Amino acid sequence: MIIPDVFKYRRFYHFTHIDNIDSIVEHGLLSTNEKLRRGIEHIDLANWSIQQRRSVMKMPCAPYDTIHDYVPFYFASTNPMLLSVLNKKNIDQQLVVFIVVSIEKILDDNVIFTDASANTKAPPRFFSDPRDLDKLKWDLIDLTTWGSRSDDERHSRMAEVLVHKTVPLDWIEAYIVFDRISKDKIKDVYTRRGLKAPVISYSPYRRRHFFFLKFFEKGRKKESLITGPRVLNNHFSNAIKTITRNRRNMDSSFEPAFEDVHDALIKIKQNFCVIPELEGIFGLQTDNEVHRESVSDHTIQVVSNLKQFKYYTALSKPDRRVVKLSAYLHDIGKGPKSKWDNGIQKCYPDHPADAVPMLVRVLTDEFVSISEDDIRKICLLVFYHDIVGDIIENGRSMSELIKLNIDENELDMLIALSLADTSAISRAWVQRIELKLDDFVDEAMKEIM
Repeated sequence: MIIPDVFKYRRFYHFTHIDNIDSIVEHGLLSTNEKLRRGIEHIDLANWSIQQRRSVMKMPCAPYDTIHDYVPFYFASTNPMLLSVLNKKNIDQQLVVFIVVSIEKILDDNVIFTDASANTKAPPRFFSDPRDLDKLKWDLIDLTTWGSRSDDERHSRMAEVLVHKTVPLDWIEAYIVFDRISKDKIKDVYTRRGLKAPVISYSPYRRRHFFFLKFFEKGRKKESLITGPRVLNNHFSNAIKTITRNRRNMDSSFEPAFEDVHDALIKIKQNFCVIPELEGIFGLQTDNEVHRESVSDHTIQVVSNLKQFKYYTALSKPDRRVVKLSAYLHDIGKGPKSKWDNGIQKCYPDHPADAVPMLVRVLTDEFVSISEDDIRKICLLVFYHDIVGDIIENGRSMSELIKLNIDENELDMLIALSLADTSAISRAWVQRIELKLDDFVDEAMKEIM
């Protein structure tokens, strides 16, 4: 068998966590079942529910076994599976590494390929003859965009290459990394073992793109589209330090809009556009099908909804004011309108992180008086206003919340804002969260205490 000429230039790709490279260099790239058999630990980036399905899906052709007896690769370099992993906010994209293997390796007897992802209840078609490569939907596989697609198209785009049990180290043509830190770390792994590293490259590699970036924002085109837990935690800590330091060094040229938090609430209610960051979301329309109203109308509804929930009403009056102000500011990262084509905001899960420099400016410049405790709480609530709902509904890790070193009162504040936010989007959604909230609180409190 030979690879048809039209496909000879192609490669296939596996993504993993940078901390797994040491084990890969020592043992080779192993299937899930092979790692379990050998007792080798690794950081798993996979979706748990999908992995349950793959663990029992039988391979219909030699060398047989289940999908978990194979190391998975994709023909697509811009991979919807990675985007779904990033959207859970459990991994920093900067820590993701792509492993590149030449398509010539599908000629080996232990390699199978598919025409779609092996993630669905109905399995894809499996092939071992390279002449069947023309049965794959290469127009979808080669897409570099990641907009809405039907489920069938998305699965066809994620056609796989499956290598039985082990991928030898010498199969690795290159590593694709996000930044120099990861590049140096891989070089160090090889150096310590007295080995010569293969090519370690940044994206794009051979004109293919791998990472999801903020290509639509001027001056930010190399930033990760989604901010992961480590980077967001750094933003949180640094923002508090920066605001505190800036306020200590303020000069008399500033003309703050607000005397204090209480005054801010009065003036924002009178004039939503009293500061630039709120003006930037005023009337901002969205094509997010979950949000029907403008960002400012949604924000006002969130503020109004707070009083419905015991987690808000049980707070002290100063903390209720802090939560209410945070509710006004929680979506400023979606703006300004100039950020978006035609002034219409796209569905964008990274708006909490985009609020960081905005909130630093607001809390530095716009208050005559604000306590360091309130600065911390507002930063917490704005940057992490989505974390409670994401942990309960979307598989975000509880460990990210625990690492914030919050107390019971701050947890109540986060829950209050989360419930008000989700209830402004979907009553059914907030009801689902409320059903699971007691268990969430119990689990969080065990760690907090």
